[in-house]
Amino acid sequence: KPPEAVVKAVSDLFGMFDDLADEYGIYKVETVGDAYIAGQAEPPLTLQNYPPNVIRFGLNMVQVTQSWSSRSGESIGVRVGLHTGECIGGIVGIDRQRYHLFGKLIHQLELLESTAPDNRVQASRSCRLAVEKAGVDDAEFEFVERPEPSLLTSKGEVHQYAEVGGQTHLVNLLRPLPRRQQTSGLWRL
Repeated sequence: KPPEAVVKAVSDLFGMFDDLADEYGIYKVETVGDAYIAGQAEPPLTLQNYPPNVIRFGLNMVQVTQSWSSRSGESIGVRVGLHTGECIGGIVGIDRQRYHLFGKLIHQLELLESTAPDNRVQASRSCRLAVEKAGVDDAEFEFVERPEPSLLTSKGEVHQYAEVGGQTHLVNLLRPLPRRQQTSGLWRL
């Protein structure tokens, strides 16, 4: 595709991801090429740290990408990697300051995304545990443990589950995702 078409496609998709981020209380950290990096944390970065909404955000990213691809006639897919853990964030630079995240978690996220199957959400063990601890309704989505002996990127690179904190899970949507509505400055499901 010509560069202009690529920029238009990425801009369209990232615009829809931005809308989803607002809807689910997700903080967009940055975009790097075709990577959209976002997350939730404790206030003040985000108003709420609720891991089920991160899963909903990821599942919706897949849905809007598939819908956009179908409408546009373009064959574009998405891979989503989700992880829960600690990292360090801070503003870097003097003239062109940008907020960045650093630490092992970021490397693990990159591996989770790059080894996720096309149009699927892959969650780490710690992400699954955080969602279960939050008490999400089991009828909304399910975690299915990956059966492969190792993780494989789209470029053929092999990675071990230990690199991302243990066995990973693909997330399946079991029923339509709830949509959030803002009421008097508060979000409710």
